[in-house]
Amino acid sequence: MKVVLAGGGTAGHVNPLLATAKALTERGIDVCAIGTEEGLEAELVPAAGIEFVEIPRVPLPRRIGKGLFEFPGKYKSAVAKAGQVLDEAGAAVAVGFGGFASTPLYAAARKRSVPFVVHEQNVKPGLANRYGARKAAVVALTFRSTRLSASSGTTRVVGLPLRQKIADLAALRDDAEARGSAHVAAAEELGVDPALPTLLITGGSL
Repeated sequence: MKVVLAGGGTAGHVNPLLATAKALTERGIDVCAIGTEEGLEAELVPAAGIEFVEIPRVPLPRRIGKGLFEFPGKYKSAVAKAGQVLDEAGAAVAVGFGGFASTPLYAAARKRSVPFVVHEQNVKPGLANRYGARKAAVVALTFRSTRLSASSGTTRVVGLPLRQKIADLAALRDDAEARGSAHVAAAEELGVDPALPTLLITGGSL
């Protein structure tokens, strides 16, 4: 079986894609991912050892201008490229996590009658997943309160797929001793004092 995954632009789309790809691979399922050249996926997916194919980045113009008139041709090209990936892979199913790369995958899969799954990470679904949900075989939600459902009626709350390292850390929450040991080990690796509070300043999803 081969599964084609799509998602990207930001870590919110890429991280659950990576976690899902790893889980599928561990079950003996062959996977590949599509994404855009500009998104985080172009760096993170190949670094994780997952086959990666670039498709054109085609954002939907929000205002009237040159981009609006160029959109149909560019979008058609992106859908064609996503379809080529599905055909060459002989994909049994496709899975989208939102972002620019997912919409062409949903359209190409629908055209080929390849069933596809939409995973929504946020409480408020994005444009790509709202489009995909209309014809999805399954919509998988992180939050029960998210207002997004599959036209097929198959909507499930599955939570957020986590990378194993993050899942392992989360599992320590209920074990005070193990949590303390992990805290000390991490502080030593980072060269900070485990007895003092540590402030981590990070950027946004990019």
